[in-house]
Amino acid sequence: MHIKVLVPCVDKTIDQVKELAAFLRVDSDAIFLNQNGADGKEAFSLNGHNIEVIFTKAKGVSMARNLLIKNANCDVGLFIDDDCVLSSGYVQEIEKAYDEFPSADAIRFNTARTYWNPVNAHATKDCKAGFRDLSSFGVVGLSFRPSVFASKLISFDEHLGAPNYLFNGEDSVFLFDLCQKSQEVYQSSFYICEVKETKKSSWFEKFDKRYFVTKGYVYTHLYGINWPFALARMYLKYRKDYHLSYAKVRKYAALGHVMYKEHFYEEPKDD
Repeated sequence: MHIKVLVPCVDKTIDQVKELAAFLRVDSDAIFLNQNGADGKEAFSLNGHNIEVIFTKAKGVSMARNLLIKNANCDVGLFIDDDCVLSSGYVQEIEKAYDEFPSADAIRFNTARTYWNPVNAHATKDCKAGFRDLSSFGVVGLSFRPSVFASKLISFDEHLGAPNYLFNGEDSVFLFDLCQKSQEVYQSSFYICEVKETKKSSWFEKFDKRYFVTKGYVYTHLYGINWPFALARMYLKYRKDYHLSYAKVRKYAALGHVMYKEHFYEEPKDD
């Protein structure tokens, strides 16, 4: 089985990519999608494995993931970020998982995170998974068959994610679409990597208009006409953190709902 690790990164020189590949403990072929203001390709060898580096002028989290999917000429690709240390034996564990579930289009592996906002994507058994099983944990640790993603048109919404105005929610929308388009999605109890990031999220600043407009857009995609109920549930859970009235939150989210319906992606005017 030909496995490639797929890693987006930003503003790296080729020497820095080599250092990054060693830090991540890459032990298979890999592709690094480097948003550095230039277009081109290079490659180098690491412990006998071929490491491709694609340089691009384009910017965006979702764009980077889509380019990695497009260029993943392998049997199975594995999404990680540039702050993940891969576990020893990850190649064998991926092969084992796809042997166990030969019909799988995608298998999500556990990830460990111990920095400022600790979260463990903890599957306790190997089994079929749905959106509810995957939605809280993003795409880091998600493996997939690139040929299936191409044939089923599974990709990221490039209007979501930094540096767009709609600056988050791209993983949730992607995983929702994956589970809508494929009935063969699974989860594995193996911890494939540990996230070593030590700083806070680069996209989140505060609970403001932009945050809730984005929620309105994302919730409309996920819940359709029931998006207001999802918003109300979220508000009841986190209202102490928001420091905004529900009326204000509902107003901003409604702008995001309209953006989704009208295919409008710039900052909306609310007056």
